[in-house]
Amino acid sequence: MLTGCALPRHYPEVTFHANGKTIRVEPAVYCDIEGNNCAERTKPAQLKVPAGKVVQISVDGQLADGLWEAVFLYKKANGEQTTTGTGLLGKGENFTYTLALPDKGDQLQGIEVHEAAAAVLDTGQPLLRGYWAVEVTN
Repeated sequence: MLTGCALPRHYPEVTFHANGKTIRVEPAVYCDIEGNNCAERTKPAQLKVPAGKVVQISVDGQLADGLWEAVFLYKKANGEQTTTGTGLLGKGENFTYTLALPDKGDQLQGIEVHEAAAAVLDTGQPLLRGYWAVEVTN
């Protein structure tokens, strides 16, 4: 359960759909708009995604109006682990994303959706406001 006195009572949710199952996920970590006063949830959601299957990701309006990205970890058929992502999405234009791995033999292992805060790091990258985590089983 998320707690924190400075945070809203309603946390944005992200919907993941794969292999005929849909789950709605609350953030694993969620902070105020400046990236402070963070609340955490310890257990990631789980979703079964067999190799070669796609995952539909849908964010609520609050995330879609800002900046968000999906980052995913997968194992290639040769056993090599790879992490990649979508790049920044949102600005009121992107409510959904279809995650399809490059090859049918690739096995998805995990997904995180990141929301950017109003603050920017010294590197110029947006500060992470929150993230939604899904552990993938096959």
